[in-house]
Amino acid sequence: MRHYFFTCLALFLFVGTSLAQSMESRFQQIETAKVAYISKELQLTPAEAQKFFPLYNEYKDEIRKIIYEKRGDGSSLRNRSGNELEFDSNILACKKKYRKLFSTAIPPSKASRFFEVESEFREKLFKELENRSKHRR
Repeated sequence: MRHYFFTCLALFLFVGTSLAQSMESRFQQIETAKVAYISKELQLTPAEAQKFFPLYNEYKDEIRKIIYEKRGDGSSLRNRSGNELEFDSNILACKKKYRKLFSTAIPPSKASRFFEVESEFREKLFKELENRSKHRR
């Protein structure tokens, strides 16, 4: 059943996508699929989803900011000593912070599982992209 769901989701994302679409549009499609995957895997009720996803958006923005700082210029993490450890530490601190916040919106068991589900989605996405790349060759 999971395989069927993900296959349908992947087809929905990528069928009909033309080369003319912007990268932003593609990222939005992936994000939409990710939200659907998280909702399904965590079995979020509509009320839980309504409370959870605003926090998820804050989390996503904060993680993105940490990543941009790592890639950035002179004032960023990139040019500081201990770059990788500081980066990993910042990511971990952010995840710990949001795990607590997520637990205020959804049951703690679901909040704990979120990071696993997020990782599963990323893994499946990379495999799908890898398969598409192989088929194009």
